[in-house]
Amino acid sequence: MRKTLTTLRCVPRFGYDNTEVRIVELEVGELDHDSLLESLQRWFAMRGISDAVFDIDADDDGYFAIINDEVYAETWGRSLL
Repeated sequence: MRKTLTTLRCVPRFGYDNTEVRIVELEVGELDHDSLLESLQRWFAMRGISDAVFDIDADDDGYFAIINDEVYAETWGRSLL
Protein backbone atom coordinates (compact mmCIF):
# COMPACT_ATOMS: atom_id res chain seq x y z
CA MET A 1 0.00 0.00 0.00
CA ARG A 2 1.28 3.43 -0.91
CA LYS A 3 1.35 6.07 1.84
CA THR A 4 0.87 9.80 1.40
CA LEU A 5 2.32 12.43 3.73
CA THR A 6 -0.20 15.21 4.29
CA THR A 7 -0.81 18.06 6.69
CA LEU A 8 -4.10 18.29 8.50
CA ARG A 9 -5.63 21.33 10.19
CA CYS A 10 -6.81 20.64 13.73
CA VAL A 11 -9.45 23.01 15.04
CA PRO A 12 -10.89 23.15 18.57
CA ARG A 13 -14.35 21.74 19.06
CA PHE A 14 -15.71 24.71 21.03
CA GLY A 15 -12.84 27.22 21.04
CA TYR A 16 -12.44 27.77 24.77
CA ASP A 17 -9.50 29.79 26.14
CA ASN A 18 -6.03 28.65 25.12
CA THR A 19 -7.23 26.71 22.07
CA GLU A 20 -6.01 27.42 18.56
CA VAL A 21 -5.80 25.94 15.10
CA ARG A 22 -2.82 23.60 14.85
CA ILE A 23 -1.27 21.56 12.05
CA VAL A 24 -0.07 17.96 12.18
CA GLU A 25 1.64 15.84 9.54
CA LEU A 26 0.16 12.40 8.88
CA GLU A 27 0.96 9.43 6.70
CA VAL A 28 -2.26 8.08 5.23
CA GLY A 29 -3.13 5.39 2.73
CA GLU A 30 -6.10 7.22 1.22
CA LEU A 31 -7.22 10.80 1.59
CA ASP A 32 -10.71 10.03 2.87
CA HIS A 33 -12.61 10.48 6.12
CA ASP A 34 -12.00 7.03 7.59
CA SER A 35 -8.28 6.86 6.73
CA LEU A 36 -7.65 10.34 8.11
CA LEU A 37 -9.58 9.57 11.29
CA GLU A 38 -7.68 6.33 11.87
CA SER A 39 -4.29 7.91 11.15
CA LEU A 40 -4.96 10.90 13.40
CA GLN A 41 -6.20 8.73 16.28
CA ARG A 42 -3.02 6.63 15.94
CA TRP A 43 -0.90 9.84 15.80
CA PHE A 44 -2.35 11.05 19.12
CA ALA A 45 -2.15 7.57 20.71
CA MET A 46 1.58 7.39 19.89
CA ARG A 47 1.99 10.61 21.88
CA GLY A 48 0.02 9.29 24.86
CA ILE A 49 -2.99 11.54 24.26
CA SER A 50 -6.33 9.75 24.36
CA ASP A 51 -9.79 10.82 23.18
CA ALA A 52 -8.40 13.75 21.20
CA VAL A 53 -10.33 13.50 17.94
CA PHE A 54 -13.99 14.46 17.88
CA ASP A 55 -14.46 14.14 14.11
CA ILE A 56 -13.05 14.77 10.64
CA ASP A 57 -14.85 17.21 8.33
CA ALA A 58 -14.16 19.09 5.11
CA ASP A 59 -14.58 22.61 3.78
CA ASP A 60 -13.41 24.52 0.70
CA ASP A 61 -9.78 24.16 1.87
CA GLY A 62 -9.99 20.37 2.30
CA TYR A 63 -10.22 18.04 5.26
CA PHE A 64 -9.75 19.21 8.84
CA ALA A 65 -9.96 17.56 12.25
CA ILE A 66 -12.18 18.70 15.10
CA ILE A 67 -10.24 18.25 18.33
CA ASN A 68 -11.69 18.10 21.84
CA ASP A 69 -10.70 21.28 23.69
CA GLU A 70 -9.26 19.41 26.71
CA VAL A 71 -6.43 18.12 24.49
CA TYR A 72 -5.04 21.63 24.09
CA ALA A 73 -3.53 21.38 27.59
CA GLU A 74 -0.94 19.05 25.98
CA THR A 75 1.90 20.01 23.64
CA TRP A 76 1.29 18.71 20.12
CA GLY A 77 1.20 19.93 16.54
CA ARG A 78 2.31 23.27 15.18
CA SER A 79 0.30 26.44 15.80
CA LEU A 80 -0.91 28.48 12.84
CA LEU A 81 -0.51 31.70 14.84
